[in-house]
Amino acid sequence: MGRPKKPLFNRRKTLEAALRIIDEEGLEALSIRRLGDELNVSGFSLYHHFEDKDAILIGACELALDGIRAPKTTHKDWREWLTNTAVEYWSALRKHPNLIPILTRRHPLRIGMGEHNEAAGLMAIQGVPPRVIMPLLESLEAVALGFASYQSAVETDQQDDWKQQHSFLFHVGENRAFSTSRSFEIVAQAAVEALIKEYDATEGQNAPVVPPAPIENPAGPARAKRHARGKT
Repeated sequence: MGRPKKPLFNRRKTLEAALRIIDEEGLEALSIRRLGDELNVSGFSLYHHFEDKDAILIGACELALDGIRAPKTTHKDWREWLTNTAVEYWSALRKHPNLIPILTRRHPLRIGMGEHNEAAGLMAIQGVPPRVIMPLLESLEAVALGFASYQSAVETDQQDDWKQQHSFLFHVGENRAFSTSRSFEIVAQAAVEALIKEYDATEGQNAPVVPPAPIENPAGPARAKRHARGKT
């Protein structure tokens, strides 16, 4: 027999199946056997590719957060891209609320650490004081998790009795000034500004000035070098 034209194992398809089970049936529904049945393979065979169930859970979380990261350029204002990244993270949590219990432990589980490391490095390059970077990252993480967790719980609540028994809450809920997504964006922006303001008031006066990153040459490094040689 020759080799099969297609590989028998596809990591992404396996994690997509795991994520689908978690989304539709909950974390408790995911097991090695259940995933094997979904993929029409022996559950035991998955241990050749994943150390244990936690490795599958971590992979499913990484798949859900795929693409959420700091930009690869210093041209964007750090406040803008940091807030936008927080909004993207919150949106992913809203799409996959059953992952929230896992993502509350994302640092111990090393989920998305590379992306967080890139964000911290870019912030430092763009002149954000190093001592305020971790408070910024932690606060936006907490706000996103809190918003998403609360909203997923509220949406599963039966509101049929609100109009009769809690008429004021029903009324203000039906006449909100901002969408949920806009509310989150406002709170995220406010958190960033509040932390920077507190840093400036308590430490900024005595802190060394960190120069901003040099602006990247849009023509590319090779052309930049030729231009520099032409000046000498």
